[in-house]
Amino acid sequence: MPDIEVVGEVGELEIAEPPEKLIPTLDRSRRVEAMGTIQGDDLHIFLREETLREIVIYAKSNMSRELGGVLIGRFYRWDKKLWIEVAGYIKAQNYVNTAASFKFTHDSWSAITREKEKRFNDMPIVGWQHTHPGYGIFLSHLDQFIQRHFFNLPHQVALVVDPRADELGFFQWKHRAVTPCGFFYVYDASSR
Repeated sequence: MPDIEVVGEVGELEIAEPPEKLIPTLDRSRRVEAMGTIQGDDLHIFLREETLREIVIYAKSNMSRELGGVLIGRFYRWDKKLWIEVAGYIKAQNYVNTAASFKFTHDSWSAITREKEKRFNDMPIVGWQHTHPGYGIFLSHLDQFIQRHFFNLPHQVALVVDPRADELGFFQWKHRAVTPCGFFYVYDASSR
C-alpha cells in the first residue's frame, strides 16, 4: 500500500485501482464514479452520496432565494497531490440572502462552529456550498470574494447548486485562481 499522509488527523485509507485516480475507500460496498472533467493536476474531490442528497434537498427547499452552508470532511496528501473527502454538510443559519446573493454572518459562523463540534468533532471545513436558483453554475464577484477570504486554503472548494436546473459544479484553487473542476461521486452500491 502506498504511503498516505493524512493532513489534520490520523487515519488510514486504501487506494483502489487505478491508483492515478486516487480513489479512497474503506468500504468495499461503495463505488466511485467520475463526474465532469477531472484533470491530472486537479484537486481530487470525493463527495458522498448521503451528503449530496442532503445538499440537494436543502437547495430545493427555497427555489427563489440563495441558500448555503459548509462542507465538512478530510483532506489528504498522496504522491504530492491533495485530495479531499466531503463527508458532511452544515446548513448556514442567520445568513443574509437575496434572490441573487448569499453571505455568511458572524452569527452564521458561530452556529456552524457549534454544530461542527457537536456532529463532526475535529473534522475540518473543506469548503462551502451555495445555490444559484435559475442562474447557472458560476462564481459571482461576491462568491469569489468569499472563496478568497474565507476558503483560501489549497484544499478548500466551492460547490454551486442550481436547484431549478438540477445542476451542480465544484470550483477549486488551481495556479492561484479559482477554477471549475469535476469530482468523484461516491455512492453505496448495496442500495442500487
